[in-house]
Amino acid sequence: MKIKWRLHEGKEHGVIVDTVPNNTSLVIIPDAGSSQFEEHKKLKEMGMDVIVLDHHECDEESKDAIVVNSQLSPEYENKQFSGVGIVYKFCKALDEKLGLNYADNYLDLVAIGNIADSQDMRSLETRYFVDKGLKNLKNKLLVALYEKQAYPTKGIVNIKNTEFYINPLINACIRVGTMEEKTQLMKALLESDELIYYKRKKEYEPIEVNTARMLGNVKNKQTKMRDTSIPLIKEKIEEKGLLMNKLLIVDVTNILDKNLTGLVANKLKDEYQRGTLLFRYNTEKQALTGSLRGNDKGELTDLKSFLIDVGKFDFVEGHANAAGFQIKPENMIEVNNIINEKLKNISNEIYYDVDFIFTTKSLSKTFILEISKCKDTWSNGVHEPLIAIKDVEVNSEEIYLNGKTSKTLKFVINGIEYIKFFTREEEWHELKGKGERLFIDIIGKGAVNEWNGEVIPQIVIEDYEVTQAKKKKFVF
Repeated sequence: MKIKWRLHEGKEHGVIVDTVPNNTSLVIIPDAGSSQFEEHKKLKEMGMDVIVLDHHECDEESKDAIVVNSQLSPEYENKQFSGVGIVYKFCKALDEKLGLNYADNYLDLVAIGNIADSQDMRSLETRYFVDKGLKNLKNKLLVALYEKQAYPTKGIVNIKNTEFYINPLINACIRVGTMEEKTQLMKALLESDELIYYKRKKEYEPIEVNTARMLGNVKNKQTKMRDTSIPLIKEKIEEKGLLMNKLLIVDVTNILDKNLTGLVANKLKDEYQRGTLLFRYNTEKQALTGSLRGNDKGELTDLKSFLIDVGKFDFVEGHANAAGFQIKPENMIEVNNIINEKLKNISNEIYYDVDFIFTTKSLSKTFILEISKCKDTWSNGVHEPLIAIKDVEVNSEEIYLNGKTSKTLKFVINGIEYIKFFTREEEWHELKGKGERLFIDIIGKGAVNEWNGEVIPQIVIEDYEVTQAKKKKFVF
């Protein structure tokens, strides 16, 4: 049997019939394709069998394909197992049928895929396979990626480090990599023995080592593309007065690369603290297509369901606060008006559901150290505790800004470091300019900084508010 695989040019999903070779006998569609009924029928008419291995929501089962989908099975309780998990289950069934034992060799890929797809780790089965996969990394590329990211991960292999430092490199290549780069990524994941010439050292090196470096470069390219587009979008938001609407809805046609739509929507959602929809005109479909990101710190907790209930979209598919959509151009203005009416009594204020409330006197170093022991537990659905510290009293002259490029705001109280990553210098000056003695309410998470054998408890600041600002009092 000769197996062929293909990659999409962009971040697309499912099978494209025209790209399937005519002499194909079996088409396997992983992590997509449950609702591609027309494509299934066409492939069947061409004499091809179709197997779909998917986990996305679907209303009915295809008549022209074998569909293995956890969402369609009332007997399979775990609905939080991503496409890679369904592929693993399929491979386990093949092992059992053929008397083999191959599937468990790929549990590290099962773990990485479930983390990347933001599956709810409160599902005991999903969590079991993720933990098992991370404890036994075998794939050469994954090992090389963790070696490359040893500094930010501190050599710790867990869900959070995978989410923040490993998967974004792979995702960047899928979104903005060239076809050559994506093909190399696929070959490395398949553990090819190919050697790649590294021009800088003028020597050949294993494909996984070269690919890990290449993915870092592609991620930098993606960041540059994102940061170039965002000012143009923000300029349009201001010109059009789009912040007058309850949701931020922006036409990014000819402004933003389509493969960055979700990434930028997420960035704007965080900055403006409201649900965000970015779209462009699709000439082929003669419709507006795009991505949405919901603000999980607001009152509207499920943007996807809300927009489906509006009833004017062709489709809204994905997760509660991260989905794709399509709508007819003539419906967009009406939809915006409907949204504004439905959300007229909902504010855009930020809400934090905190787990603990302390003062600087009641917050102990021991508590933070105990929290940090659970670092391997935190995951989607099992969130790291959010801590509120009220009336933090600090001299403005004791608030520092460290770092050359990615600057970190920092001050120390009772042996606990309060830090805020990625702080703009203007923000630091504004904070210090409020007064000589500041009282601040802080929302953050506990962490530790280990340096030269010393363990320093930290509060990583997510948000803060200056409640009082005073001049110093001098007593003579």
